[in-house]
Order: sequence, then structure tokens, then C-alpha cells
Amino acid sequence: MNPSMNSTLAATLIATAAGLGVWLSGLTKAVWPAHPQIAAILITIAVSILVKMLWPANAGQKHI
Repeated sequence: MNPSMNSTLAATLIATAAGLGVWLSGLTKAVWPAHPQIAAILITIAVSILVKMLWPANAGQKHI
């Protein structure tokens, strides 16, 4: 598994969990009461981008 795949997988899993968490907890209604589904997807996208940018790359891995 190359470093970009690791960060993409991590970003996907963490963002999905974050989006599901804010949806089930009702925080999206506090963020945007009129459109909680849009708030959930925006939070999911933001978390995904943040994790993708911050996830460390494996410096010791050989590149083919």
C-alpha cells in the first residue's frame, strides 16, 4: 500500500465516521437547522480534506 493510498483510506474512513457521528448526535441541526443534511456533508468533506492534508507519509517506504 503506497502512502497516498494510506492517506486516502484514512481520510475516507475518518471523515465517514465524523459525518455519521455529527448526523446521529444531532449537531448538524445546531450548525444549520434549515439544512442539516447539507451541514453533514460539508463537515464530512472538510474532515476528509483536513485528514488528507495532515496524514503523515511513510518516509521509509520504497517507491516503485
